[in-house]
Amino acid sequence: MSSSTEGLERPVGINEVAARAGVSRATVSNVLNRPHRVAEATRRRVEEAVRELDYVRNSSGRSLRSGRADAVGLFVLDITNPFFTEVARGIEDEAAESGRAVILLNSAERSGRQRRSARMLAEQRAAGAVVMPVDDDLSDLFWLRRRGVPWVLLDHGGTGEATGCGVSVDNRAGGLAVGRHLIGLGHERIAFLSGPFAVRQCRDRLAGLRAACAESGLDPDAVIRLIEVPMLNAGSGERAAEKVLGGAARPGAVFCANDQLALGLLKGLGERGLRAPGDLSVVGYDDVDAAALVHPGLTTVAQPKYDLGRAAMRLLGDELDDPGHRHLRCRFTPELVVRGSTAARRGT
Repeated sequence: MSSSTEGLERPVGINEVAARAGVSRATVSNVLNRPHRVAEATRRRVEEAVRELDYVRNSSGRSLRSGRADAVGLFVLDITNPFFTEVARGIEDEAAESGRAVILLNSAERSGRQRRSARMLAEQRAAGAVVMPVDDDLSDLFWLRRRGVPWVLLDHGGTGEATGCGVSVDNRAGGLAVGRHLIGLGHERIAFLSGPFAVRQCRDRLAGLRAACAESGLDPDAVIRLIEVPMLNAGSGERAAEKVLGGAARPGAVFCANDQLALGLLKGLGERGLRAPGDLSVVGYDDVDAAALVHPGLTTVAQPKYDLGRAAMRLLGDELDDPGHRHLRCRFTPELVVRGSTAARRGT
């Protein structure tokens, strides 16, 4: 395992920018904060030096005055998903015990927003971050680490020495459990309702479903119909009902990549006079509170959300407190929760 200090660079300061541009510190400050006071040629020279050195302005003075020098960022994919509420609670509880505050950053499943959030944390000289990445491109996060801001990956399979610490759930095992459950009920036509396939969790859950088909002697390509929607939210699930019901061979069951999609799908089916499990068996993933409150209750895969958050923040805290910290990986095993939204295929 590699030391947490490997790959970190001392952030470029205003003195280096001033030297590169051949101007004073005051001139650089004016370009950054009051550009109208600087002659155009000088301003362009300073701006070029900023780009060449990849300088990030230091807003830590303002952070210190507000008592947030020990703030850490939390990147989530969708702030409206209650899954992240419970994860965030675990992170905040763990952070509070060490006197740290948490800044919530919503990427909304968009890489551009993730990139802007990383830049903001660097400008604020945040202590560190817990990140659920939008996709497998971690270049923004490596940029952040090189600026002296370490991070821990949350619920992302690409953890290890190369990327630092990580806390994840075995999503393939979760998909495998769903597949075994549905196949055991006699379902041989299963739709997988997925969010953007760039999201690793979606791919891993589908891989588990495919593995369940293979171990049962079924051809995954013949059993599974993939339906991809742009967002992992209830609205996308509701609108997907039309796609699920379309085509010559209607599936007998739908495995949704998360509970938000599943709850939305149940609503979309209800609007068309259909119900689970009589017309379609429906499975979600995450076990949010609403999964047990709807009728019938939603069969889903429970993740240890709160423990996931606490473990991630504990790893980040260890790295911040111990210069000799070694990167670790922590993986949880999810659990299938069977409720009333799934039943045996009619005729079996």
